[in-house]
Amino acid sequence: MKFRRARRILQSLWGLVLLMSFTPALVNAEELHPRERVDGVLNQWKAFQSNMNDRGILMETTNTVDVLSNVSGGIDQKTAAVGDLDLLLTVDMKKLVPALKSGTLFVYGLGTYGDDPSKHVGDIQAVSNIAAPNTWKLFEAWYQQNLSERFSLLAGLYDVTSEFDVMMSSSELFVNSSFGTGAELAASGKNGPSTFPATSLGIRGQAIVTDSLMVRAVLTDGVPGDPDNPHGTHIQLSQDDGLFSAMEFAYYKFREGDIVAGKPRRLTFRRIGRSAPLEYEAKAAIGFWGYTTTLDHLSKVKSSGDPSKQHGTYGMYGLAEYDVYHEKGDNDQELTLFVRAGMADPKVNRFSQYYGGGLVYTGLFPGRNFDQTGMGAAAAVNGKYYKRSQRQAGQSVNNAEITVEVTHSIYVNSNLFIQPDVQYVLNPGTVPGRKNAFVLGVRLEFNFNWFNPSRVS
Repeated sequence: MKFRRARRILQSLWGLVLLMSFTPALVNAEELHPRERVDGVLNQWKAFQSNMNDRGILMETTNTVDVLSNVSGGIDQKTAAVGDLDLLLTVDMKKLVPALKSGTLFVYGLGTYGDDPSKHVGDIQAVSNIAAPNTWKLFEAWYQQNLSERFSLLAGLYDVTSEFDVMMSSSELFVNSSFGTGAELAASGKNGPSTFPATSLGIRGQAIVTDSLMVRAVLTDGVPGDPDNPHGTHIQLSQDDGLFSAMEFAYYKFREGDIVAGKPRRLTFRRIGRSAPLEYEAKAAIGFWGYTTTLDHLSKVKSSGDPSKQHGTYGMYGLAEYDVYHEKGDNDQELTLFVRAGMADPKVNRFSQYYGGGLVYTGLFPGRNFDQTGMGAAAAVNGKYYKRSQRQAGQSVNNAEITVEVTHSIYVNSNLFIQPDVQYVLNPGTVPGRKNAFVLGVRLEFNFNWFNPSRVS
């Protein structure tokens, strides 16, 4: 599906809105002193921001850049820079159209650019979770309606792993992809589930069973995007795609005591309208997922030599995170432990198991309350049928790839994070003879909130 015409229309409307917002300050600009002229424009801009905020309209821009160098091992020793530009528009429909009561409209434009550092490392878990083919696309566009205080329904172009299989401590901080979505789920199906970098149409329901227990379920197209063309947005509904479904049961222990006002959140947890609570001490969840898509068996072949087919596949995961320690007198400086394990049907999925865990300390150093320090390990395990297929092809393969990551996020201000990062990859790509890779780098995250004056510094 092509969005060029719609994008041109949106750009024109956006330019018109900005022009109209500044017009009153520019009408008599020639009669004003230069300083007064600048102050007039700034005042008009702040008034425009306040007006949008009062109407429940929030627009944010985030530009994330990873510069990662494979210092030793892997395929070759080179440096790669990769980035993504996120344009987030959230509308609180209750403020904009009171008759709609409690609803949220969310539109997410995504631009990815640069060079994938994993092609130098040769790993399969992806040392950068923002690496993707260079393109611009409509990544998400959904509407969520709260039907009651305890039930909500969401429909549209939707990133499943923004709410399923997600932990605040690991998903928010780490650079390696496996700390966001487990490798066994990320590599499942024909093109993975509906998540970065390709999403599909879906519908999600969520029920708050008790004050601590939430149940959410989702149904999406079984093949997001177009596996043969990763550029742009593709919404292709085909009977051959089948369906992807998932259900998660999540238990939360919510925080007690004061929470620091304006506590910064990274991109994953700044999206308004998400079901995942933003402040909790502990979370434990178990999830089940499956496809109705017809997939190739990894090692069985027909008499013709073509792979045997299997209708559908499945998997499950469990995760937990817990704030085990809080500094005295400060509820937000804490040590959090996290762990995750997952399994997938080995007949049609390369990774049959995944194990990961680690720790995150917020405010480790005095006077740096918003900085985060993390250390974690992630292991993607090849299934027996994948290993059998490799032997049948006359190739050997290691059992698992294991990545250890140490990272530290420096909070400069609400607009800028600087994050040095170190990763050590054992058995990159599970290819025998490929040396362990040592990766050094840094992540830069630039944030700007257009329509909320209180959050622009």
